[in-house]
Amino acid sequence: MDTTTITAEEIMTTRLAVTSPETHMSKATEELIKRRVSGLPVVDATGNFVGRFSERTAIVALNLGSVDEDSEVARRLRKICAADLMSRRSLVLNSKQDVFQSIKLLLKKKVSGASVVDADGTLRGVFSEKSAMRVFIGLCWEQLPSSGITAWVVRAEERQITEDTRLDEILDRFHDTHYRRLMVLRGDKLVGEVTRRDALQAALKIRRELATTAGPETAELSTDFRTKVESWMYRDNSGVRRTDDVLAIAQRFQRSPGRQIPVVHENRLEGQISRSDLLRAVQRCFPEETKASPGMQPLYLSSVNKRDAGAVM
Repeated sequence: MDTTTITAEEIMTTRLAVTSPETHMSKATEELIKRRVSGLPVVDATGNFVGRFSERTAIVALNLGSVDEDSEVARRLRKICAADLMSRRSLVLNSKQDVFQSIKLLLKKKVSGASVVDADGTLRGVFSEKSAMRVFIGLCWEQLPSSGITAWVVRAEERQITEDTRLDEILDRFHDTHYRRLMVLRGDKLVGEVTRRDALQAALKIRRELATTAGPETAELSTDFRTKVESWMYRDNSGVRRTDDVLAIAQRFQRSPGRQIPVVHENRLEGQISRSDLLRAVQRCFPEETKASPGMQPLYLSSVNKRDAGAVM
């Protein structure tokens, strides 16, 4: 399969929201949430690309692991649990789904990943844009035929939580991993999902509310969070070139936990490529559906839960 004709220049996004090293953490974090993006490129006063500020680095910067267990922040975090945060309208994929149909659904619904369940709602794993990158690379190198999605799902116990899992534990999980979503289970059945943005938004709300109250404890706890982006940003200013082809970009994504890769020339940010940008560009290379193939059937957690009388509605 020839992909050398598709280059970074053709698929990159050039109109980008960026932040600076001098921006306060709180403002940069709120910008992430407002724009519903997983990360912002960091550009200095001279116009050089110097790093990246992401949802994950924002959670790390919150530094809630060092909060005293008896503090008001800790008490507020423990009051919120997964059941309060989780979405019941998230896309889920059927374990019988064809892998290429599944990729098309991720792109159509504009989500970075989805749970994969059996007919009875039992969780099999997660299929994500990163999984789709593996499929694309396999297609290029091995002329991979169409196959079932279960061969590509990621099964990770640390990605699974229960409805009672507290916000402080959820933040720790996102702090320690690169996952963007955690699956909420009741037994082995999927009942919801909590994204990194959900948890970050809830934690930021607590910080903001406590910052409006007087008291030395609040001031002390807010100090780290008020530092600048430069203290927490991911300091990697390498990227891809305009002329790099999509296979090279896909391989780069496989080595990176980020959802976006910058396009850089002489330290200047020229654009950015997301995993979804790349997958849309190469979608035409995927095998076409055959008449024997089951049609794409998007499901949602709410419809899965209806099959289980005990599920959260």
